[in-house]
Amino acid sequence: MKNITALLLVLFSNFTMAQWLTVSGPVKRIVTYAHTETILVEVSDEDVGAGTCSNKKTFAISSTMSEEGRARMYAMLLSAQATGREVLVSYLDDGGCEAWFGAHDVYRRITVLR
Repeated sequence: MKNITALLLVLFSNFTMAQWLTVSGPVKRIVTYAHTETILVEVSDEDVGAGTCSNKKTFAISSTMSEEGRARMYAMLLSAQATGREVLVSYLDDGGCEAWFGAHDVYRRITVLR
């Protein structure tokens, strides 16, 4: 039994759980494209850790999210940008990247917007 427990501890010690990270700031830029349902957002001038995602400044409202969910987030961002309010954007530090054309890990996918 001790050997099984030790083996399980060794096997699972290398796994890490993704954590939510949050960044806040005024909405600097919102970009939409005709060729994709993904909406790109910048809320800060500084680089923010993105784990495995290559872009360190831009967040994405994922094209895989429901149309209604994207519309709600887009409306919140437009309102915040128009009034100069700050938003809180939460994302996963590992994984959770939005693909862009052939690259699978470009933008940090927004998980929660407040």
